[in-house]
Amino acid sequence: MGLIAAAVLAAWLPDLGLPLGNSDDGRILGLFGLQARNFWELGIVDSRFGAAVEPYVRAVYDVAPRADPPLVAVTYAHHPPLQVIMAVVSTGILGDSTAALRVPSLLVGGATVVFMASLLRGRGLAWGPTLLAVAAMASTGFYYVYARVSVSFSLQVAAIAAVSWALHHAEPRRRDTLTVAGFAALAAMQSWIGIAAMVLVMLWLLAGRQRDGRQRRAPVSWPSGGRQRRAPVSWPSGGRQRLLAAVVAGTALGAGATALWMLSAAGYDDLANQLAIRTGNEVGGTSGPTFTFGEFLARQWRFVTEEMLVPVWLRVLLVPCLLAGLIDRRTRAPTAITLAVAAALTFGVQQGAWVHRLWNFPWLAPVTIGFAALADWVRRPIPRRWRPLPAALAAVVIAGTLVAVASGSTRQRYITDPAEAGTVLEQVGRLSGSQLAWAVPPVTSPTWVSYYLRTRVIALDEDDLGYLDESDVVVLSPDRVPGFFPEGALDDPFAVHGDFVVISASKLLPE
Repeated sequence: MGLIAAAVLAAWLPDLGLPLGNSDDGRILGLFGLQARNFWELGIVDSRFGAAVEPYVRAVYDVAPRADPPLVAVTYAHHPPLQVIMAVVSTGILGDSTAALRVPSLLVGGATVVFMASLLRGRGLAWGPTLLAVAAMASTGFYYVYARVSVSFSLQVAAIAAVSWALHHAEPRRRDTLTVAGFAALAAMQSWIGIAAMVLVMLWLLAGRQRDGRQRRAPVSWPSGGRQRRAPVSWPSGGRQRLLAAVVAGTALGAGATALWMLSAAGYDDLANQLAIRTGNEVGGTSGPTFTFGEFLARQWRFVTEEMLVPVWLRVLLVPCLLAGLIDRRTRAPTAITLAVAAALTFGVQQGAWVHRLWNFPWLAPVTIGFAALADWVRRPIPRRWRPLPAALAAVVIAGTLVAVASGSTRQRYITDPAEAGTVLEQVGRLSGSQLAWAVPPVTSPTWVSYYLRTRVIALDEDDLGYLDESDVVVLSPDRVPGFFPEGALDDPFAVHGDFVVISASKLLPE
């Protein structure tokens, strides 16, 4: 288990100082970087407790160039705050740098390996299937690309693992209940699906029986024909009651802190507007073309089959893994919990899944749990002396997958090529006198542009040419030059690297 976690961190370590670029990596960490920087430069209150993203202005509010944005347009608090807190602490210790933004995310991503192995062992799976399942998870492109940016199911898995181990004792120890409560609180502060998963854990504990099959029954009554009839109702045992109380207390603490932070920073109207966008089916999130459910499913499968986000061998095993996880008594509850929240995220807030590949990343949790159950089923009929052979073959395939992901086109497409945009901005540095930066597709969601240039960034189209000032800069790809750019606009750029270039907006102004 430790070797797998070490291998994952070793695969990520070369990217510790990688520039933030035109990718989910750059978009997410660029946002955290702005929030952390504002926290330290503006202070706790003026930064809205780490929610301020100045000078970045959220495009959904359609603020005119050079107009003063409303406070809500420069505030982002749509997700639980744990990742913001980690970014604030890390930059406070290590300084304002991309490496400082990556350190906590890499540690959480690496810890996911440990948490998943702990969950599987806590549910009674042998070491062999456990290690194969965890290694399979870590070898996927989904894990390699997205676990490193804290878009993770790690803490909900940790909480389920803590509950699973505590259930080994008829009377959970004090440290067990404290651990369960702590992980429940952290899961509720990490993600929306963390909160949902903890609610399902509560139902699991409420509905479950003791290991020996005994349960406590309390009579309830209801009127029937003028008489009171009594029937037994099952309640958790004393040990389960304490675990249930720990999960409830931890989740309430984490969810309460999350609600307080989000409502005080963003406000109800902004959150309601974001929810309406994410649960809709409009391609751009606002008024415009819509997608059908069939188009949605086709797009999700295309995301899954791009590069090696999900390797071919795991695509074949997706359904068998999920079925095995749900059928096996040992893995049924954690598989059902993680599958339910992953499905809710994909299909319940479908506009987000339409836009972002990472929306489907949490599906990796139930698939991994089911993989372990399936591997355990397969190994049992095999004579003990022959078991190492198929395990070794599987290990070779998994190791080869990780090598291919970490050194091949998956890394190039999702990590290194987009980072060239950050490299070109590092070359430019902060331009004195520049008030605005303009971004041309394929440069999208450019929080990272504001992070590097410390200026507002706006998507540029032909209707915006009248707003340009000669002090502005434009970030674009030489391969996607708009038709309204004059000839020679890319001559003598401020900086160029790979597929990205930064030019002066004066090149677009009439002579």
